[in-house]
Order: sequence, then C-alpha cells, then structure tokens
Amino acid sequence: MSFFSGSSKLSNASPIPPAVPKAAAVALLHDHDFFLRCDPHYVSHKALSDSDTASGSGSRSGSVKLPPGLTPLPGGNGVKVKVKVKVKAYEVVDHVPNPVWSSTVVSREEFVDFEAGLWVRIRSPMGVVMETTWTVRERKNTEGEGGLELVEDVAISCSKLLLGIVRGQVEGNWRGIHGKIVGRLVEDAGKGGV
Repeated sequence: MSFFSGSSKLSNASPIPPAVPKAAAVALLHDHDFFLRCDPHYVSHKALSDSDTASGSGSRSGSVKLPPGLTPLPGGNGVKVKVKVKVKAYEVVDHVPNPVWSSTVVSREEFVDFEAGLWVRIRSPMGVVMETTWTVRERKNTEGEGGLELVEDVAISCSKLLLGIVRGQVEGNWRGIHGKIVGRLVEDAGKGGV
C-alpha cells in the first residue's frame, strides 16, 4: 500500500424478523439482480459475459482470494483462502451525487455466493475497491431473544483523499440497503414465500 492509499473497515448489522428462515434470507442475498437494485444510487447493471473474462471480469470459475472462513458455493475443497470458485461479474452504473468525481460512476462488481451469504468486490474509478461480506447469522448480544441478523462487513481501500467520502457513502446508505433486504424478506414471509 502506498503512502497515499488508505483503508477502512466497517461492520453493520440489522435484525431479521423471527418468521424468516435462514435459508430464505441467504437465498435473497444470492438473488444478485435484487441485491444490486437495493443500492440507493443504482441506475442499471449488466452481467458481463465470458468474453469479458479476458479483461478480468465476467462469469468464470477462477482463483479468487476470499476472506478466511468462507465456504464458496458450490462447496469448497477445504481451502478457504484461495479456492476455485464461481465468480459472477457485473458492470454497474450508479448516479452518485458528489462533487469529487463524475455523478455517473461505472463499476465492476464481482459476486461469490457462499453458504451463509454473499461476498462482493466493487472496483470503481479512481482506484476505489470495496470488499463486502454479507452474512446471515444467529443474532449476537440478545438477551434470550435469539433470531437472525443481516451482517455487512466492509473493507474499503482507496486514496486517502477519497477515503472519507467513500466511508461516508457506506455509513449513509447501509440502513436503507438493509431495510430493503429485510423488507423484502418480511413481504415474502407474509406471502408464504419463505
């Protein structure tokens, strides 16, 4: 990491209502189209084809460095850090109201489904890289209530000049994103869809 680069980590969690089974919550995270549309700045996206693989993106099986402890789907081979996994890549267009960079931001996002959630790497202009692990787990720090929670662990890496702006975007948007996901889970549970 250079002198001008910085990094930051954040973790956000939201309770999932008791009527929602873990399998339904994880399945919703694996619905990439829905997941992408949860971003408040979302404009559009397209799946990158295998021909885009040559440029470092696209749907492919390859060697991707995942955080320790993740078991990618379908299954892992016992090696958790570097393993052949199915990577689904998208080109995503967002409208980001910010004076530092263009209001239209085109990013490449890589998705890896794993048994308890979703891992996402976002590569945006100006060297911004965010790696986020979305996990559905048993709720912690509850007094006898139990239940599940949606956890978002974010690692940001970019220029120190942009770090505060990018971190501010994550801090400002997470409640809305979590709200859309949990809201859809509640809606599906009400329809008998979970």
